[in-house]
Amino acid sequence: MSIPRYRLVLWTAFAAALLFFIFQMGLLPGTSRRAGQRFAPPGPRSFALLDRVMTHIRDDYLDERDPVQTAEGAFRGMLNSLDSLSCYLNRDLTARYLGRSRQDAAPGLVLYKKYGMFPQVAGMIPGSPAEKAGVLVGDVLTAVGHRNTLTMSLTELDLLLRGGASEALAFKFLRGGDTLELTVARVRLFAKPWTFENEAGRPPMLKVHEFTPSLTAGITKDLLPRLKTVKGPLVVDLRKCAGGDLDEAVAFVNLFLKAQSIGAFGKEAGATVDVACPAEAPLAATPLVVWVDQATMGPAELVAGALQEVRKAKIVGLPTPGLVARTELFSLQDESAILLTSAVFALPSGRVLWDTGLTPDAAVPAGDRSEKAFLEKTLPLISKL
Repeated sequence: MSIPRYRLVLWTAFAAALLFFIFQMGLLPGTSRRAGQRFAPPGPRSFALLDRVMTHIRDDYLDERDPVQTAEGAFRGMLNSLDSLSCYLNRDLTARYLGRSRQDAAPGLVLYKKYGMFPQVAGMIPGSPAEKAGVLVGDVLTAVGHRNTLTMSLTELDLLLRGGASEALAFKFLRGGDTLELTVARVRLFAKPWTFENEAGRPPMLKVHEFTPSLTAGITKDLLPRLKTVKGPLVVDLRKCAGGDLDEAVAFVNLFLKAQSIGAFGKEAGATVDVACPAEAPLAATPLVVWVDQATMGPAELVAGALQEVRKAKIVGLPTPGLVARTELFSLQDESAILLTSAVFALPSGRVLWDTGLTPDAAVPAGDRSEKAFLEKTLPLISKL
């Protein structure tokens, strides 16, 4: 079977780009990435192995493959294997990423996954379309529309889930041995990123839904005078709070404590950047209990960890997954992009939250995530604050 010249050119360009990318990332055997050192060049054996694989795909696969699609698949596999957040974004997903808004409509699912595994439902927003459609915590998501989710990153999944309120999404789930096909609407989940409840017979509760850039300013303007008059401990509810802005999370922590450092972002064996809360903290004297669960992710984990370690607040709930990291987007010439995890967060004690998460001071039974169970664990702690 003869191969058109233009396809040979594309294959050659793809192989060159792939080799360059692997060389830069230090992924081939024999490479290293130590602090202060450039990557060691890959050996001849590694280049020969890659060249042999490319040659077999070009010459021996059962039919001709589109080199561009093959390249995209290779890039996606390479990037998505690094961690749950890093990924390759094609042109469409890059445009979505750059234009994303926390005001986008969504089905109300909180997903978690590791490489090589299907994403699993870690939580659902109460009253959301996903909950009304019958999705359960623990369901395994195998497809969004006609797209298989096995090789997707959490970033890609978030971009696919968010969109216009008029657009419903088709899902496939595995539950036990059964396959469920559900169509789930997307809606604006929250009128604002926080709510406050102060009901008789229970502690006052500040629920944070998302760490949007308007969160701390809104609380300061609309709620702070009321919070200052609250008597007794305050519950900060971070359950099912996933995603958002890390800088906004730090600003939120600064409402409750002032510190030169609440932790640092850094790379393995590399330089670190301290995270400070330098402003006066208007709620520094307010006793705190923080609620978390398995759907408390990213910025919310930073908040809970800093309040637990620096502020000595008590945490009630379930262990969190450990997704506190900064990411950086690198645009490519064809308007696609790669998103790389560039630094992970560690608390002042040196405890790294990436991939380990937080351990509650008072654990709620895994089989009972009800608010009653959280209150039963919280009330004894409040009596001691």
